Amino acid sequence: MRTTVKLLGAGLLLLAATACAANSGAGAPAGTGTGPGTSTTAATVPGTVPPTVGPPPSQTVGRPTQGIAPGDDVVAETQVDARGLPEGYPRSLVRSLDGRTLILQAEEGGCRRISARVGEQTAQQVVVLVTVSSAPKGQLCPDYIKELKVPLALAAPLGTRTVVLRQG
Repeated sequence: MRTTVKLLGAGLLLLAATACAANSGAGAPAGTGTGPGTSTTAATVPGTVPPTVGPPPSQTVGRPTQGIAPGDDVVAETQVDARGLPEGYPRSLVRSLDGRTLILQAEEGGCRRISARVGEQTAQQVVVLVTVSSAPKGQLCPDYIKELKVPLALAAPLGTRTVVLRQG
């Protein structure tokens, strides 16, 4: 009985290793790879589906939506003046397609809270006042981080105006 179980286990292990090697291309005869100068036809194991050769999958299908949302555009670093912000303050900005909304992207967690509001808006610049608050020293804070997106409505599309980030 023990011998049967051992043989069955060894057989399953061999089957799993063979399947993994077949999927990764390991152990395939030379000349069956898909790299430059090699043939795209590979020997297939009976009962398996041969690999398909075609265009790479679309870069947008199945793309995670964390970070920059589809349809939004990152504001170029050359268009952002963050010299007035202390170290550790968020500086990442995204604009909506119509340019009328800026989105400040940041990480918030524990007792650290981030807020922002639009200040003065002129034909040359938009001032965004960013506030980062922390708990008093010695206060216990939960241990977590979450992605935060603070929408900032503008009176007119951003266009080529400079975004000035200030503490406030």
